[in-house]
Amino acid sequence: MWARLEPWQLQQLQRLVKSDPERVEAILNTLWNVYPGLYTELAVSAVDQEILSVRECAERLDVNENQVERDLTDFRLSTKLMDAIVVRDGLRCIACLAEGGIPVWEVIREYRKLGSAARLKESFPSLSEGELAAAMRYASAHPDEIESLISDYENVLARRRAEYPFAK
Repeated sequence: MWARLEPWQLQQLQRLVKSDPERVEAILNTLWNVYPGLYTELAVSAVDQEILSVRECAERLDVNENQVERDLTDFRLSTKLMDAIVVRDGLRCIACLAEGGIPVWEVIREYRKLGSAARLKESFPSLSEGELAAAMRYASAHPDEIESLISDYENVLARRRAEYPFAK
């Protein structure tokens, strides 16, 4: 039998986790055996989403933290900018991070002001490192677009400052 994935199935699996965790564990271990590499992929994805730490992932995969870091880099590079979406803004399309809808150019502009990824993370605490990495990848792949959007924004700021010199 082949059944299509439907939301009720996931809800029932979540219920089963509470009522019969050993059975779910057996199901998952069967899944990991049938699809080698899936457990690693999901664990690394959990690190990217900041659900697991690099250390926790390394323990679960029985590898060293350097291997997890390499796998994480590969994962982020192989994610074909799935974390970036394009939305219409007037006549132009603007790339935004899928989860928060924050325009990529804003992330890049802030990164240039702050000068470090750690400070950028503080400035955008709701974004994961994976989302910030997606913004960087997108900007690297589309430098002219990002430069144009930043320049347009800064021109608007300059005009406003000239028109309203006492406004903050």
